Amino acid sequence: MKTRTRSAVAIAAVAAVGLPLTVTATTAAWNTSEWVHGEVGTSTLDCTDGTGFASVASGRFLSGELLGLDLDALAELEQMVLALDGAGAATVSPSDAIDLGSAPPDSYVYANPFDVTALSALNVDLTGFTVGLPGAALGAVNQYASVSTDGSVAGASGLVNDSGAVLVSDSTPPASLPSRARIGLSGILPAVAGIADADLEIGAVAASSQIDGCALLRDELWGETAPASAIVRDYGIAGLGLQLDAPVVESLVSTTTAAVNTLGGVVGQLTGPSGLIGSTIGAGLDAGLPGVLTTTVSGNVSITGLDLLGSVATLLNTPLTDGVITIDLQAGTIDVDLDALLPSLNDAPPNTEIVLNATVLNPIVDRAGALLDNWTTQIVDAVTAELREATVTIALEALVAAPGIGILPGLNVLSADVGFVGPLGALLDGTAVLTIDADAVGAVGPVNTLLAALGLPTVTQLLTAIEGLGSGLVSTLANTPTTTITGALTTLGGTLASATTAVITALGAVVAALPSVVSLMVNVQPDQPNAPADATFTAASGDSTAEYIVAALRLGLADGLGGVATATFATATAGPVTAP
Repeated sequence: MKTRTRSAVAIAAVAAVGLPLTVTATTAAWNTSEWVHGEVGTSTLDCTDGTGFASVASGRFLSGELLGLDLDALAELEQMVLALDGAGAATVSPSDAIDLGSAPPDSYVYANPFDVTALSALNVDLTGFTVGLPGAALGAVNQYASVSTDGSVAGASGLVNDSGAVLVSDSTPPASLPSRARIGLSGILPAVAGIADADLEIGAVAASSQIDGCALLRDELWGETAPASAIVRDYGIAGLGLQLDAPVVESLVSTTTAAVNTLGGVVGQLTGPSGLIGSTIGAGLDAGLPGVLTTTVSGNVSITGLDLLGSVATLLNTPLTDGVITIDLQAGTIDVDLDALLPSLNDAPPNTEIVLNATVLNPIVDRAGALLDNWTTQIVDAVTAELREATVTIALEALVAAPGIGILPGLNVLSADVGFVGPLGALLDGTAVLTIDADAVGAVGPVNTLLAALGLPTVTQLLTAIEGLGSGLVSTLANTPTTTITGALTTLGGTLASATTAVITALGAVVAALPSVVSLMVNVQPDQPNAPADATFTAASGDSTAEYIVAALRLGLADGLGGVATATFATATAGPVTAP
Protein backbone atom coordinates (compact mmCIF):
# COMPACT_ATOMS: atom_id res chain seq x y z
CA MET A 1 0.00 0.00 0.00
CA LYS A 2 1.36 3.39 -0.87
CA THR A 3 1.57 6.35 1.46
CA ARG A 4 2.17 9.86 0.27
CA THR A 5 3.45 12.56 2.61
CA ARG A 6 2.89 16.04 1.35
CA SER A 7 5.27 18.87 1.97
CA ALA A 8 4.14 21.32 4.63
CA VAL A 9 1.97 24.14 3.42
CA ALA A 10 2.36 27.73 4.49
CA ILE A 11 -1.14 29.06 4.94
CA ALA A 12 -4.09 26.94 3.87
CA ALA A 13 -7.17 28.59 2.46
CA VAL A 14 -10.08 28.62 4.85
CA ALA A 15 -12.84 26.23 3.91
CA ALA A 16 -16.42 27.04 4.77
CA VAL A 17 -17.34 26.03 8.29
CA GLY A 18 -19.25 22.80 8.32
CA LEU A 19 -17.66 21.19 5.30
CA PRO A 20 -15.75 18.10 6.41
CA LEU A 21 -12.30 17.39 5.03
CA THR A 22 -12.99 14.46 2.70
CA VAL A 23 -11.24 12.43 0.07
CA THR A 24 -13.20 11.17 -2.91
CA ALA A 25 -12.13 7.77 -4.21
CA THR A 26 -11.13 7.43 -7.83
CA THR A 27 -13.19 4.75 -9.61
CA ALA A 28 -12.06 5.09 -13.20
CA ALA A 29 -10.14 1.83 -13.08
CA TRP A 30 -13.09 -0.17 -11.77
CA ASN A 31 -15.65 -1.74 -14.05
CA THR A 32 -18.35 -1.75 -11.45
CA SER A 33 -19.06 0.35 -8.43
CA GLU A 34 -20.41 -2.55 -6.37
CA TRP A 35 -18.53 -5.63 -5.24
CA VAL A 36 -19.70 -8.68 -3.36
CA HIS A 37 -17.36 -10.82 -1.25
CA GLY A 38 -18.90 -13.38 0.98
CA GLU A 39 -15.71 -14.72 2.59
CA VAL A 40 -15.26 -11.64 4.72
CA GLY A 41 -18.93 -11.03 5.24
CA THR A 42 -19.04 -8.01 2.98
CA SER A 43 -22.09 -7.96 0.78
CA THR A 44 -21.45 -4.68 -0.99
CA LEU A 45 -18.59 -2.24 -1.27
CA ASP A 46 -19.75 0.75 -3.27
CA CYS A 47 -17.29 3.65 -3.45
CA THR A 48 -19.41 5.87 -5.67
CA ASP A 49 -22.44 5.95 -3.46
CA GLY A 50 -21.26 4.03 -0.46
CA THR A 51 -22.95 3.97 2.92
CA GLY A 52 -22.64 1.95 6.07
CA PHE A 53 -18.90 2.32 6.67
CA ALA A 54 -17.84 2.48 10.30
CA SER A 55 -14.83 4.66 11.05
CA VAL A 56 -12.78 6.51 13.65
CA ALA A 57 -10.78 9.75 13.46
CA SER A 58 -8.96 11.70 16.12
CA GLY A 59 -6.65 14.59 16.85
CA ARG A 60 -4.49 15.14 19.87
CA PHE A 61 -2.19 18.09 20.36
CA LEU A 62 -0.06 16.81 23.22
CA SER A 63 0.48 13.35 24.61
CA GLY A 64 3.07 11.25 26.39
CA GLU A 65 5.06 12.21 29.45
CA LEU A 66 6.68 15.52 30.19
CA LEU A 67 8.75 16.55 33.17
CA GLY A 68 7.50 13.66 35.27
CA LEU A 69 3.81 14.06 34.49
CA ASP A 70 1.68 11.61 32.51
CA LEU A 71 0.02 13.89 29.97
CA ASP A 72 -2.38 11.20 28.81
CA ALA A 73 -3.98 11.13 32.27
CA LEU A 74 -4.88 14.82 32.24
CA ALA A 75 -8.53 15.38 31.39
CA GLU A 76 -7.66 18.82 30.03
CA LEU A 77 -5.43 17.19 27.43
CA GLU A 78 -8.01 14.64 26.30
CA GLN A 79 -7.80 13.86 22.62
CA MET A 80 -10.63 14.63 20.24
CA VAL A 81 -12.16 11.31 19.03
CA LEU A 82 -15.03 10.92 16.59
CA ALA A 83 -16.43 7.45 15.90
CA LEU A 84 -19.09 6.45 13.38
CA ASP A 85 -20.89 3.11 13.43
CA GLY A 86 -22.35 1.30 10.45
CA ALA A 87 -25.82 2.62 11.17
CA GLY A 88 -24.70 6.21 10.76
CA ALA A 89 -24.66 7.08 14.48
CA ALA A 90 -21.69 9.11 15.70
CA THR A 91 -20.05 9.30 19.10
CA VAL A 92 -17.82 12.24 19.97
CA SER A 93 -15.37 12.64 22.82
CA PRO A 94 -15.17 14.89 24.68
CA SER A 95 -18.88 15.41 24.72
CA ASP A 96 -18.58 19.19 24.66
CA ALA A 97 -16.62 19.22 21.38
CA ILE A 98 -17.77 21.82 18.88
CA ASP A 99 -19.96 20.67 15.99
CA LEU A 100 -18.64 22.39 12.87
CA GLY A 101 -21.71 21.59 10.81
CA SER A 102 -22.31 17.85 10.79
CA ALA A 103 -24.88 16.48 8.33
CA PRO A 104 -26.14 13.29 9.96
CA PRO A 105 -26.41 10.53 9.14
CA ASP A 106 -24.00 11.02 6.24
CA SER A 107 -21.15 13.03 7.74
CA TYR A 108 -19.93 14.46 11.01
CA VAL A 109 -17.22 17.00 11.75
CA TYR A 110 -16.15 18.21 15.19
CA ALA A 111 -13.35 20.19 16.78
CA ASN A 112 -12.06 20.52 20.32
CA PRO A 113 -9.70 23.49 20.74
CA PHE A 114 -6.82 22.69 23.04
CA ASP A 115 -6.79 24.37 26.45
CA VAL A 116 -3.34 25.94 26.69
CA THR A 117 -3.83 26.66 30.39
CA ALA A 118 -3.88 22.95 31.15
CA LEU A 119 -0.13 22.90 31.62
CA SER A 120 0.03 25.82 34.02
CA ALA A 121 1.32 23.54 36.76
CA LEU A 122 4.20 22.36 34.58
CA ASN A 123 7.31 24.11 33.41
CA VAL A 124 5.68 24.44 30.00
CA ASP A 125 4.48 27.71 28.54
CA LEU A 126 2.00 27.42 25.69
CA THR A 127 0.21 30.72 26.24
CA GLY A 128 1.47 32.16 22.97
CA PHE A 129 -0.49 29.53 21.12
CA THR A 130 -3.75 31.22 22.05
CA VAL A 131 -3.10 33.71 19.27
CA GLY A 132 -4.54 32.29 16.09
CA LEU A 133 -3.62 32.79 12.47
CA PRO A 134 -5.94 34.08 9.79
CA GLY A 135 -8.13 31.11 8.98
CA ALA A 136 -7.74 29.49 12.41
CA ALA A 137 -11.32 30.32 13.34
CA LEU A 138 -11.41 28.02 16.34
CA GLY A 139 -8.13 29.10 17.87
CA ALA A 140 -4.54 28.43 17.07
CA VAL A 141 -4.26 25.03 18.74
CA ASN A 142 -7.03 22.80 17.58
CA GLN A 143 -8.07 19.13 17.56
CA TYR A 144 -10.25 18.09 14.64
CA ALA A 145 -12.01 14.99 13.35
CA SER A 146 -14.30 14.23 10.42
CA VAL A 147 -16.02 10.98 9.44
CA SER A 148 -18.47 10.06 6.68
CA THR A 149 -20.59 7.05 5.92
CA ASP A 150 -18.79 6.67 2.56
CA GLY A 151 -15.53 5.82 4.38
CA SER A 152 -13.86 9.23 4.07
CA VAL A 153 -12.07 10.02 7.32
CA ALA A 154 -9.82 12.86 8.52
CA GLY A 155 -8.12 13.80 11.74
CA ALA A 156 -5.97 16.83 12.52
CA SER A 157 -4.29 18.59 15.38
CA GLY A 158 -2.20 21.65 16.07
CA LEU A 159 -2.30 24.91 14.20
CA VAL A 160 -5.03 23.95 11.76
CA ASN A 161 -8.01 25.78 10.36
CA ASP A 162 -11.65 24.81 10.77
CA SER A 163 -11.33 22.30 7.92
CA GLY A 164 -8.40 20.53 9.53
CA ALA A 165 -5.82 21.88 7.07
CA VAL A 166 -2.24 22.45 8.24
CA LEU A 167 -1.43 26.15 8.53
CA VAL A 168 2.29 26.14 9.27
CA SER A 169 5.66 25.23 7.84
CA ASP A 170 9.22 26.44 8.19
CA SER A 171 8.45 29.16 5.65
CA THR A 172 5.45 30.68 7.41
CA PRO A 173 6.30 34.35 8.07
CA PRO A 174 7.32 34.77 11.73
CA ALA A 175 5.03 37.79 12.06
CA SER A 176 2.08 35.52 11.33
CA LEU A 177 2.90 32.98 14.03
CA PRO A 178 1.92 32.81 17.68
CA SER A 179 4.63 32.69 20.31
CA ARG A 180 6.52 29.45 20.66
CA ALA A 181 5.81 26.85 23.29
CA ARG A 182 8.52 26.75 25.93
CA ILE A 183 9.63 23.61 27.73
CA GLY A 184 12.00 24.06 30.65
CA LEU A 185 15.18 21.99 30.48
CA SER A 186 16.82 23.19 33.68
CA GLY A 187 15.61 20.11 35.52
CA ILE A 188 17.42 17.74 33.18
CA LEU A 189 20.49 19.72 32.15
CA PRO A 190 23.50 19.63 34.46
CA ALA A 191 24.06 22.81 36.46
CA VAL A 192 26.16 25.33 34.52
CA ALA A 193 27.71 28.38 36.15
CA GLY A 194 26.25 31.55 34.68
CA ILE A 195 23.12 29.82 33.29
CA ALA A 196 19.97 30.14 35.38
CA ASP A 197 17.52 28.36 33.08
CA ALA A 198 17.21 26.77 29.66
CA ASP A 199 14.10 26.40 27.53
CA LEU A 200 13.45 24.44 24.39
CA GLU A 201 11.19 26.56 22.19
CA ILE A 202 8.82 24.74 19.87
CA GLY A 203 7.18 26.72 17.10
CA ALA A 204 3.61 26.16 16.00
CA VAL A 205 3.07 22.57 14.91
CA ALA A 206 0.30 20.78 13.04
CA ALA A 207 -0.54 17.41 11.54
CA SER A 208 -3.36 16.00 9.46
CA SER A 209 -4.24 12.53 8.27
CA GLN A 210 -6.99 11.73 5.79
CA ILE A 211 -7.89 8.51 4.06
CA ASP A 212 -10.37 7.15 1.58
CA GLY A 213 -11.36 4.05 3.54
CA CYS A 214 -13.40 2.55 0.73
CA ALA A 215 -10.54 2.71 -1.75
CA LEU A 216 -8.18 1.19 0.78
CA LEU A 217 -10.57 -1.65 1.55
CA ARG A 218 -10.98 -2.48 -2.14
CA ASP A 219 -7.19 -2.60 -2.27
CA GLU A 220 -7.02 -4.92 0.74
CA LEU A 221 -9.98 -7.12 -0.18
CA TRP A 222 -9.78 -7.26 -3.95
CA GLY A 223 -6.25 -6.26 -4.82
CA GLU A 224 -7.36 -3.14 -6.69
CA THR A 225 -4.49 -0.71 -6.12
CA ALA A 226 -5.71 2.35 -4.29
CA PRO A 227 -4.71 5.74 -5.71
CA ALA A 228 -1.99 7.70 -3.95
CA SER A 229 -4.62 10.17 -2.78
CA ALA A 230 -6.27 7.47 -0.69
CA ILE A 231 -3.77 8.21 2.11
CA VAL A 232 -2.57 11.76 2.65
CA ARG A 233 -0.60 12.62 5.73
CA ASP A 234 0.74 16.12 6.28
CA TYR A 235 2.59 17.92 9.03
CA GLY A 236 4.19 21.28 9.65
CA ILE A 237 6.65 22.72 12.18
CA ALA A 238 7.24 26.45 12.34
CA GLY A 239 10.59 26.30 14.08
CA LEU A 240 12.67 25.04 16.95
CA GLY A 241 14.82 27.11 19.26
CA LEU A 242 16.83 27.18 22.46
CA GLN A 243 16.74 30.05 24.93
CA LEU A 244 19.10 30.41 27.85
CA ASP A 245 18.48 32.68 30.80
CA ALA A 246 22.09 33.66 31.36
CA PRO A 247 23.11 36.02 34.17
CA VAL A 248 26.63 35.69 32.79
CA VAL A 249 25.38 37.59 29.72
CA GLU A 250 23.61 40.24 31.75
CA SER A 251 26.83 40.78 33.73
CA LEU A 252 28.51 41.94 30.51
CA VAL A 253 26.62 45.23 30.88
CA SER A 254 27.73 45.89 34.46
CA THR A 255 31.26 44.73 33.71
CA THR A 256 31.50 47.00 30.68
CA THR A 257 29.99 49.94 32.55
CA ALA A 258 32.48 49.54 35.38
CA ALA A 259 35.39 49.16 32.98
CA VAL A 260 34.39 52.25 30.98
CA ASN A 261 34.00 54.25 34.19
CA THR A 262 37.48 53.12 35.21
CA LEU A 263 38.74 54.33 31.86
CA GLY A 264 37.06 57.68 32.53
CA GLY A 265 38.92 57.88 35.82
CA VAL A 266 42.22 57.29 34.06
CA VAL A 267 41.41 60.02 31.54
CA GLY A 268 40.67 62.32 34.47
CA GLN A 269 44.29 61.96 35.53
CA LEU A 270 45.27 63.98 32.46
CA THR A 271 43.42 67.10 33.58
CA GLY A 272 44.10 69.91 36.06
CA PRO A 273 47.25 72.04 36.46
CA SER A 274 49.06 69.22 38.20
CA GLY A 275 47.58 66.46 36.08
CA LEU A 276 49.62 64.38 33.68
CA ILE A 277 49.35 66.91 30.83
CA GLY A 278 50.21 69.91 33.07
CA SER A 279 53.06 68.05 34.73
CA THR A 280 54.43 66.97 31.38
CA ILE A 281 54.38 70.56 30.09
CA GLY A 282 56.10 71.79 33.26
CA ALA A 283 58.75 69.10 32.97
CA GLY A 284 59.23 69.94 29.30
CA LEU A 285 59.82 73.61 30.13
CA ASP A 286 62.26 72.68 32.86
CA ALA A 287 64.15 70.48 30.45
CA GLY A 288 64.39 73.36 27.94
CA LEU A 289 65.81 75.85 30.46
CA PRO A 290 69.42 75.95 31.56
CA GLY A 291 70.91 75.64 35.01
CA VAL A 292 69.02 75.94 38.21
CA LEU A 293 65.92 77.73 36.96
CA THR A 294 62.67 76.27 38.29
CA THR A 295 59.18 76.22 36.81
CA THR A 296 55.87 76.46 38.65
CA VAL A 297 52.75 75.69 36.62
CA SER A 298 49.28 77.08 37.34
CA GLY A 299 46.08 77.44 35.36
CA ASN A 300 44.06 74.50 34.12
CA VAL A 301 43.82 71.60 31.65
CA SER A 302 40.30 70.35 30.90
CA ILE A 303 38.74 67.73 28.64
CA THR A 304 35.17 68.43 27.56
CA GLY A 305 32.60 66.82 25.26
CA LEU A 306 33.51 63.38 26.57
CA ASP A 307 30.68 60.85 27.20
CA LEU A 308 32.30 57.45 27.38
CA LEU A 309 29.21 55.59 28.61
CA GLY A 310 27.09 57.34 26.02
CA SER A 311 29.47 56.19 23.31
CA VAL A 312 28.73 52.55 24.14
CA ALA A 313 25.06 52.90 25.12
CA THR A 314 23.76 51.56 21.82
CA LEU A 315 26.16 48.64 21.96
CA LEU A 316 24.94 47.78 25.45
CA ASN A 317 21.27 48.04 24.53
CA THR A 318 21.16 46.43 21.09
CA PRO A 319 20.98 42.60 20.95
CA LEU A 320 23.83 40.92 19.11
CA THR A 321 22.65 38.65 16.33
CA ASP A 322 23.78 36.97 13.16
CA GLY A 323 20.30 35.69 12.37
CA VAL A 324 20.92 32.36 14.10
CA ILE A 325 22.30 33.35 17.50
CA THR A 326 20.88 36.32 19.39
CA ILE A 327 22.55 37.58 22.58
CA ASP A 328 20.45 40.11 24.46
CA LEU A 329 22.73 41.86 26.93
CA GLN A 330 19.93 43.73 28.71
CA ALA A 331 17.64 40.72 29.09
CA GLY A 332 20.54 38.40 29.84
CA THR A 333 19.44 35.79 27.32
CA ILE A 334 20.91 33.74 24.50
CA ASP A 335 18.49 32.61 21.79
CA VAL A 336 19.47 29.96 19.27
CA ASP A 337 17.44 29.29 16.15
CA LEU A 338 18.07 25.55 16.11
CA ASP A 339 16.16 24.82 12.94
CA ALA A 340 18.55 27.13 11.07
CA LEU A 341 21.37 24.74 12.04
CA LEU A 342 19.45 21.49 11.67
CA PRO A 343 18.34 19.69 8.54
CA SER A 344 14.89 20.82 7.47
CA LEU A 345 12.24 20.02 10.05
CA ASN A 346 9.62 19.89 7.29
CA ASP A 347 9.28 17.73 4.19
CA ALA A 348 11.21 15.00 5.96
CA PRO A 349 10.62 11.29 5.28
CA PRO A 350 8.55 9.41 7.85
CA ASN A 351 10.26 8.86 11.20
CA THR A 352 13.19 11.18 10.58
CA GLU A 353 15.40 11.55 13.62
CA ILE A 354 16.89 15.02 13.96
CA VAL A 355 20.39 14.31 15.22
CA LEU A 356 21.88 16.70 17.74
CA ASN A 357 25.62 16.19 17.58
CA ALA A 358 28.84 18.17 17.61
CA THR A 359 28.62 18.89 13.90
CA VAL A 360 25.23 20.52 14.37
CA LEU A 361 25.78 22.20 17.72
CA ASN A 362 29.41 23.38 17.71
CA PRO A 363 28.62 26.24 15.33
CA ILE A 364 26.48 27.70 18.14
CA VAL A 365 29.57 28.36 20.24
CA ASP A 366 31.57 29.52 17.23
CA ARG A 367 28.87 31.97 16.18
CA ALA A 368 28.45 33.32 19.70
CA GLY A 369 32.21 33.74 19.99
CA ALA A 370 32.34 35.69 16.75
CA LEU A 371 29.49 37.96 17.88
CA LEU A 372 31.12 38.69 21.22
CA ASP A 373 34.58 39.23 19.72
CA ASN A 374 33.13 41.72 17.28
CA TRP A 375 31.18 43.40 20.07
CA THR A 376 34.30 43.74 22.21
CA THR A 377 36.13 45.34 19.30
CA GLN A 378 33.22 47.72 18.76
CA ILE A 379 33.23 48.74 22.45
CA VAL A 380 36.95 49.54 22.36
CA ASP A 381 36.61 51.33 19.03
CA ALA A 382 33.67 53.37 20.30
CA VAL A 383 35.43 54.65 23.42
CA THR A 384 38.62 55.26 21.44
CA ALA A 385 36.72 57.40 18.94
CA GLU A 386 34.98 59.23 21.79
CA LEU A 387 38.32 59.99 23.43
CA ARG A 388 39.93 61.21 20.24
CA GLU A 389 37.03 63.56 19.50
CA ALA A 390 36.91 65.06 23.02
CA THR A 391 38.09 68.68 23.26
CA VAL A 392 41.26 69.41 25.25
CA THR A 393 41.72 72.94 26.54
CA ILE A 394 45.19 73.83 27.86
CA ALA A 395 45.42 77.20 29.60
CA LEU A 396 48.58 77.07 31.74
CA GLU A 397 50.91 79.73 33.08
CA ALA A 398 54.48 78.69 33.83
CA LEU A 399 56.43 80.99 36.17
CA VAL A 400 60.21 80.60 35.81
CA ALA A 401 62.35 81.65 38.79
CA ALA A 402 66.07 81.84 39.56
CA PRO A 403 67.43 81.03 43.05
CA GLY A 404 69.33 83.59 45.09
CA ILE A 405 73.11 83.58 45.26
CA GLY A 406 75.21 85.35 47.88
CA ILE A 407 73.68 88.70 48.64
CA LEU A 408 71.48 88.48 45.52
CA PRO A 409 67.93 87.27 46.36
CA GLY A 410 66.00 84.81 44.19
CA LEU A 411 63.87 86.44 41.54
CA ASN A 412 61.08 85.51 39.13
CA VAL A 413 62.60 85.62 35.66
CA LEU A 414 59.70 85.21 33.23
CA SER A 415 56.23 83.79 32.76
CA ALA A 416 55.02 81.73 29.81
CA ASP A 417 51.39 81.17 28.82
CA VAL A 418 50.97 77.75 27.20
CA GLY A 419 47.72 77.26 25.31
CA PHE A 420 45.88 74.73 23.13
CA VAL A 421 42.26 74.04 22.20
CA GLY A 422 41.59 71.05 20.00
CA PRO A 423 40.80 67.30 19.89
CA LEU A 424 42.57 64.92 22.21
CA GLY A 425 43.42 62.91 19.12
CA ALA A 426 45.77 65.72 18.00
CA LEU A 427 47.72 65.39 21.25
CA LEU A 428 47.83 61.61 20.88
CA ASP A 429 49.05 61.86 17.29
CA GLY A 430 51.60 64.58 18.05
CA THR A 431 49.98 66.97 15.57
CA ALA A 432 48.75 69.53 18.14
CA VAL A 433 50.11 73.07 17.88
CA LEU A 434 50.86 74.65 21.26
CA THR A 435 51.06 78.39 21.67
CA ILE A 436 53.73 79.72 24.06
CA ASP A 437 53.72 83.41 24.87
CA ALA A 438 56.58 84.39 27.25
CA ASP A 439 57.15 87.73 28.99
CA ALA A 440 59.73 89.05 31.41
CA VAL A 441 58.69 89.45 35.03
CA GLY A 442 59.88 92.44 37.09
CA ALA A 443 62.89 94.68 36.37
CA VAL A 444 65.06 93.16 33.71
CA GLY A 445 68.28 94.70 35.00
CA PRO A 446 68.39 93.05 38.45
CA VAL A 447 67.21 89.80 36.90
CA ASN A 448 70.00 89.86 34.33
CA THR A 449 72.49 90.61 37.13
CA LEU A 450 71.30 87.53 39.02
CA LEU A 451 71.31 85.43 35.85
CA ALA A 452 74.86 86.54 35.05
CA ALA A 453 75.97 85.65 38.56
CA LEU A 454 74.51 82.21 38.01
CA GLY A 455 76.19 81.90 34.63
CA LEU A 456 72.87 81.86 32.82
CA PRO A 457 71.66 83.55 29.62
CA THR A 458 69.90 86.89 29.76
CA VAL A 459 66.14 87.32 30.04
CA THR A 460 65.90 88.07 26.33
CA GLN A 461 67.78 84.90 25.46
CA LEU A 462 65.61 82.87 27.83
CA LEU A 463 62.41 84.28 26.32
CA THR A 464 63.57 83.21 22.88
CA ALA A 465 64.46 79.75 24.17
CA ILE A 466 61.08 79.31 25.91
CA GLU A 467 59.06 80.38 22.90
CA GLY A 468 60.98 77.90 20.76
CA LEU A 469 60.05 74.92 22.88
CA GLY A 470 56.60 74.41 21.27
CA SER A 471 57.38 71.53 18.87
CA GLY A 472 59.51 69.74 21.44
CA LEU A 473 56.76 69.98 24.03
CA VAL A 474 54.22 68.49 21.61
CA SER A 475 56.45 65.48 21.02
CA THR A 476 56.99 65.00 24.74
CA LEU A 477 53.34 65.62 25.47
CA ALA A 478 52.12 63.05 22.93
CA ASN A 479 53.81 60.23 24.78
CA THR A 480 52.13 60.81 28.13
CA PRO A 481 48.42 60.69 27.14
CA THR A 482 49.12 58.02 24.54
CA THR A 483 50.76 55.74 27.07
CA THR A 484 48.06 56.42 29.64
CA ILE A 485 45.10 55.94 27.32
CA THR A 486 46.57 52.99 25.44
CA GLY A 487 47.17 51.21 28.72
CA ALA A 488 43.62 51.92 29.86
CA LEU A 489 42.15 50.70 26.57
CA THR A 490 44.24 47.54 26.77
CA THR A 491 42.90 46.94 30.27
CA LEU A 492 39.36 47.53 29.02
CA GLY A 493 39.83 45.03 26.19
CA GLY A 494 41.23 42.44 28.58
CA THR A 495 38.33 42.90 30.98
CA LEU A 496 35.79 42.44 28.20
CA ALA A 497 37.65 39.42 26.83
CA SER A 498 37.51 37.73 30.23
CA ALA A 499 33.81 38.51 30.57
CA THR A 500 32.92 37.21 27.11
CA THR A 501 35.03 34.09 27.66
CA ALA A 502 32.84 33.31 30.66
CA VAL A 503 29.77 33.54 28.40
CA ILE A 504 31.29 31.23 25.80
CA THR A 505 32.31 28.73 28.46
CA ALA A 506 28.80 28.63 29.90
CA LEU A 507 27.18 28.31 26.47
CA GLY A 508 29.62 25.56 25.50
CA ALA A 509 28.70 23.56 28.60
CA VAL A 510 24.99 23.69 27.72
CA VAL A 511 25.63 22.79 24.10
CA ALA A 512 27.80 19.86 25.12
CA ALA A 513 25.04 18.49 27.35
CA LEU A 514 22.14 18.80 24.89
CA PRO A 515 22.74 15.62 22.84
CA SER A 516 22.58 13.49 25.97
CA VAL A 517 19.28 14.92 27.23
CA VAL A 518 17.24 15.87 24.15
CA SER A 519 16.15 13.79 21.16
CA LEU A 520 13.88 14.80 18.30
CA MET A 521 11.92 12.98 15.61
CA VAL A 522 9.63 14.55 13.02
CA ASN A 523 6.87 13.17 10.79
CA VAL A 524 6.30 10.21 13.09
CA GLN A 525 4.28 7.48 11.35
CA PRO A 526 4.05 4.27 13.40
CA ASP A 527 3.24 2.05 10.40
CA GLN A 528 6.36 3.12 8.51
CA PRO A 529 9.97 1.88 8.86
CA ASN A 530 12.16 3.24 11.68
CA ALA A 531 9.22 4.19 13.84
CA PRO A 532 9.85 4.36 17.61
CA ALA A 533 9.20 1.04 19.33
CA ASP A 534 6.48 2.51 21.52
CA ALA A 535 4.67 4.25 18.63
CA THR A 536 1.91 1.73 18.03
CA PHE A 537 -0.97 1.62 15.56
CA THR A 538 -3.83 -0.67 14.63
CA ALA A 539 -2.96 -2.76 11.60
CA ALA A 540 -5.42 -3.70 8.86
CA SER A 541 -7.46 -6.75 9.80
CA GLY A 542 -10.29 -8.62 8.11
CA ASP A 543 -12.61 -6.05 6.61
CA SER A 544 -11.00 -3.04 8.39
CA THR A 545 -8.27 -0.71 7.20
CA ALA A 546 -5.25 0.15 9.25
CA GLU A 547 -5.04 3.18 11.51
CA TYR A 548 -3.04 5.93 9.76
CA ILE A 549 -1.26 8.16 12.25
CA VAL A 550 1.10 11.08 11.81
CA ALA A 551 2.66 13.22 14.53
CA ALA A 552 4.52 16.41 13.73
CA LEU A 553 7.14 16.21 16.47
CA ARG A 554 8.24 13.70 19.05
CA LEU A 555 10.41 15.09 21.86
CA GLY A 556 12.48 12.85 24.09
CA LEU A 557 13.98 14.12 27.35
CA ALA A 558 16.47 12.14 29.43
CA ASP A 559 16.65 12.94 33.14
CA GLY A 560 20.29 11.99 33.64
CA LEU A 561 19.35 8.98 35.77
CA GLY A 562 18.61 6.71 32.86
CA GLY A 563 14.96 7.63 32.53
CA VAL A 564 13.63 8.92 29.24
CA ALA A 565 10.27 10.62 28.84
CA THR A 566 8.70 11.38 25.48
CA ALA A 567 6.10 13.94 24.51
CA THR A 568 4.41 14.02 21.12
CA PHE A 569 3.12 17.23 19.58
CA ALA A 570 0.28 17.39 17.06
CA THR A 571 -0.96 13.87 16.37
CA ALA A 572 -3.57 13.15 13.71
CA THR A 573 -5.26 9.79 13.19
CA ALA A 574 -7.55 8.53 10.43
CA GLY A 575 -9.02 5.04 10.66
CA PRO A 576 -9.62 2.24 11.02
CA VAL A 577 -12.46 2.20 8.51
CA THR A 578 -14.60 -0.95 8.53
CA ALA A 579 -16.58 -2.14 5.53
CA PRO A 580 -20.39 -2.43 5.77
